[in-house]
Amino acid sequence: MINSKHTLTILASIMLVAGMPLAFADMHGDGLTIEADAVEGSTTITITGHATSSNVPVTIMVIAPNGNVVSIDQINPDSDGSFTSTIGVGGPMWKQDGEYSITAQQGSNNMNKSTVVVEVADGAVVPEFGTIASLVLVVAISSIVVLSAKGRLSFTPRI
Repeated sequence: MINSKHTLTILASIMLVAGMPLAFADMHGDGLTIEADAVEGSTTITITGHATSSNVPVTIMVIAPNGNVVSIDQINPDSDGSFTSTIGVGGPMWKQDGEYSITAQQGSNNMNKSTVVVEVADGAVVPEFGTIASLVLVVAISSIVVLSAKGRLSFTPRI
């Protein structure tokens, strides 16, 4: 039988893991940052970012789950280094469901390179597993642990 200290340790571990943010939401180097604004069901993805230099163009490349290049765009940052690009989703190049990598790079230096990942299904954007869903999962698991520890609820038959 599990004692209450062991139950609390398990519960705390589950809450710690479930509360961690997803790592693929915004990955960037020191010199360039990007974010993808993609609404569920939308056929466009808006890329916003900030570059260290306003004199060098930023190249944005979208890679499909199978490794094929889906889209390429080159834009000049504003005088403050900010930039925005809108990518259309859909059509024959976007037919494969899965995670599409969007990489922005300024110049040839890898420190000025940043990547975000967006889930696409049936030619439309799929939302990522967000914070609210993580909290619901934590509450559900906590309830199961507490009820099984306090009550006679058991997932295995007692012999």
